[in-house]
Amino acid sequence: MRFTDIESAVIAFLEERVDAPVSLRVPSPRPPAFLRAWRNGGAAANRVLDQPQITVEAWASDDETAARLANEARDALLQQYTAMPLVRRVEDVTGPYFTPDEDTETPVYRFTVQLRVRAAR
Repeated sequence: MRFTDIESAVIAFLEERVDAPVSLRVPSPRPPAFLRAWRNGGAAANRVLDQPQITVEAWASDDETAARLANEARDALLQQYTAMPLVRRVEDVTGPYFTPDEDTETPVYRFTVQLRVRAAR
């Protein structure tokens, strides 16, 4: 049994459902709009069940686009998570909140989600 690379799984999942590039890091050069997703915590419940916490950020050149992308990503995770192999449940999803980039004042909306993920055999 091993746990899946949940960051890669979430990034691939969101890339298929949101009309913006998705990556682990802020891309260089930065596109006008993109999503960033990474694991920021969570623990294994036991040897077959992981409970990763994922943060998703939506960056865009205007507030409306950033908010729309964040909401699209959140809706996809809530409604279509079964498309990710081994993901059994989505829990504790925060609402997107505005947190502009400190250095550039680029509009950013962020939310977190906790998943329940079964280990692969």
